[in-house]
Amino acid sequence: MSDENKSRRPYAPRMSPQKTYEEINSYVVFWGLFFSVLFALAVGYLCLKIGQTVDAFAPVSVLAMGMAVLFHRKNAFPETVHIQAIASAGTNIIGGAMFILPALYILNIEDVSFIEMAIPIVLGGVLGVFLATVFRRYFCEEMDGVYPFPSGSAAAEVLESDEGTKAHLMLLSGAVALVYDFVLNSLGWWQELLTTTFHWGQALADKYKLVFSLDNDAALLGIGYFTGLRYAAIIAAGSFFSWLVCIPVAYYLGGDHTMVVGGETMLLANAPVDAVFSQYVRHIGIGMLAMSGIIGLLSMSGVVVRVVKRAIADLFSKGSAATGTLLRTQQDLPMTQIVFGSLLMAILFAVFFHVMCSESLTQTVIAFILVVLFALMLSVVGISSIAFTGNEPVSGMTIFMIIVSAVVMGGVGMSGKTGIIAILMMAAFLCATLAVSGNFMSELKVAYITGATPKKMQQWQLVSIVLAGIVSVGVVFLMHYAYGFTGEDALAAPQANAMAAIVKPMMDGGDAPWPLYMAGAFFAVLLWMMKIPPLAFALGSYLPMGINTPVLVGGLISYFVSHSSDDAKVNAKRLSEGNTVASGFVAGGAIGSLISAVLHIAGIDWFAKAWAASPAATFAGIVAYFVLCIFLYAMAKHAVKQD
Repeated sequence: MSDENKSRRPYAPRMSPQKTYEEINSYVVFWGLFFSVLFALAVGYLCLKIGQTVDAFAPVSVLAMGMAVLFHRKNAFPETVHIQAIASAGTNIIGGAMFILPALYILNIEDVSFIEMAIPIVLGGVLGVFLATVFRRYFCEEMDGVYPFPSGSAAAEVLESDEGTKAHLMLLSGAVALVYDFVLNSLGWWQELLTTTFHWGQALADKYKLVFSLDNDAALLGIGYFTGLRYAAIIAAGSFFSWLVCIPVAYYLGGDHTMVVGGETMLLANAPVDAVFSQYVRHIGIGMLAMSGIIGLLSMSGVVVRVVKRAIADLFSKGSAATGTLLRTQQDLPMTQIVFGSLLMAILFAVFFHVMCSESLTQTVIAFILVVLFALMLSVVGISSIAFTGNEPVSGMTIFMIIVSAVVMGGVGMSGKTGIIAILMMAAFLCATLAVSGNFMSELKVAYITGATPKKMQQWQLVSIVLAGIVSVGVVFLMHYAYGFTGEDALAAPQANAMAAIVKPMMDGGDAPWPLYMAGAFFAVLLWMMKIPPLAFALGSYLPMGINTPVLVGGLISYFVSHSSDDAKVNAKRLSEGNTVASGFVAGGAIGSLISAVLHIAGIDWFAKAWAASPAATFAGIVAYFVLCIFLYAMAKHAVKQD
C-alpha cells in the first residue's frame, strides 16, 4: 500500500471534499440527457460512416459553460461537470450498437426487432457502468500518479478554465462544418471522396492497381486533429500497407484466382480493387486486431487479478461499506448494489439469449460464462488503455471474443442464421460493456480531479446509458433505411463489416480465412516487438483508405499548429484553440450529415449527381477541402493573437 501512496499526487480539487455542493438538479438532468441524445445521434452517424467515435466532453463542456454565462447560473461549475458526465453516455454506448448491429443487415438478417437489438446494448451498457465503479478507486485514486488519463485530464482542464469565449469559437466552427457537410451530402457541389482514379490516375489504377483516396468530410478532419500526428501516421501507415502494398501483391500473385463479386464469378485480375480489399486484404487487418487484443490482455493480466481481489475485499469490508466514514469524493454506489446489479445484468442477458437464440440449456450456460469472463477480463484491458492513451481498442477486443465464441458455440451445435444472431448478440452485449466501462472511467477521473461526487455521477450515468442505448439502436435503424450498409453509396460501417466477415463463414460451416488471420496476427507481433502500437496500425489496415487519409491531414495540421511558434506556451494555447475548432468540426459536421440523412429518408433529393460525378467536382472538392484546412489552422493561431 505504501507503493501506491507514493504514486499519488497532491490532491486539491476545486470542489472541496469537505463541502457539499448542489451537483444534481433539474437543469443538470435536462441538459445532460438532451446532449446525450444529441451526440448519440450525431456521433452515431459518424461512427457508421468512418468507424470511429468521438468523446462528447469537449463540445458539451464548452456549450454548457456558454449556457451558464447566458443563463447567469450561480452554481455553474458543479452543474457543468455533471452535464458533460451525463451527456458522455451518448458517445460511450454507441460503440456497442454501431460496431455490431449493422452486421445483421450486412448479412441480410432483417427479422431481428428493435427491442431485440436494444436489450443487449442496454444491459451491456449498464454492466459497463457497474464495472467502472468497481475499478474506480484503484485507477482514479490509488494510481493517480501512474495513469495519466489523457482524455479525463483534458476534460477536467477545460472545465476548470474560463472557457466562456471558446463557446463562440466552437459555435462558429460548428456552423461552418454543418454547412460544409450539408452541401457535401445534400447538394453535391463538390466531390466527397477524392481519388486518383481520373485522368492519369486511372491508368495507374488499371495497370498497377494503385489507388489513393481521401474523404473530405469536415468531421474526419476534426478527428484527425484530435488524434495527433503520431497515431494518425501509424493509422495511415496501416492503410497504405493494405492499399499500396498488399492489394498490388494480391493481383500480382493471385491474378488467376477466381472470386465472386456481386454474384458474378471472375478472375481476381479482373476484380475491382475494393472487392479485393474487402474479401482478402481486410482479413489481414482483422488478424492484426485480434492479436492486438490478446497482447493487451496478456500485458494487463496482473491488473485484472489485483483489482478483482480488491473489489472482493471491499464487498466484505464493513468499513468500506460505511459511507459515513468516507469523504464525499470517495463515495461510490454500495458494493452490494454493484455486485447484485452486475449479476442481474448478466442473468437477464442469459434469459434473453435463451429465449431468442439458444437451442439448449448447455448453449445458454456456455454463452453466459463466455460473456461474463470476457467482460471481466477485457474491461480492465480497455480501462487500462483509456488510462494510458485515451483510446480503447473496443473493436479489436470484440473481434477476439467473436472468434473464440464462434469456435466454442459452434462446438456445442450452433450454426447457420441462428448461430450468427447468437454470436452477434453476445458481441453487442460485450462491446457495449467494454465501450462504457472504459469511457466512463475517464468521467470518474474527471470527478476525482474536480472534486465531484462519483456516486452521483454513477447514478445518472445509469439513467443516461439506458436512454442513449435505445437512441443508438434507433440511429442504426434510421441509417439502414436512409443509406443501407451494402451496395453503392452505402455507409461503410467498417467494424460491422469486419464482424460480419468473421462470423458468417464460421457459423455457416465454411472455413474462415485462417491463413490471412494468421498473417495479420504474426504481423501484429512484429509491430509489438518493434514497439509500434499494433492496434493503431491494424485499424488503418482494415479501414478504407479514404477514411484514414483525412485523419493524417488533421494530425499534420495539429503538428504544424503545435510548432507554429518558438514559445512553448503559445504553441500549447494554439493547440488548445485548435481542439475547440476541431470539436466544432466533429459536432457540426456530424449534425449536418445527419440532416442530410433525414432529408434522404423523406425523399428530398437536391443532390447534383451528374455534376458530382464529373472531374470538375473533384477539383472543386480539392479546393473546398484546402480552404477548410486553412480555416482550421488559421483559427487556431488567430484566437491566441486576440489574448
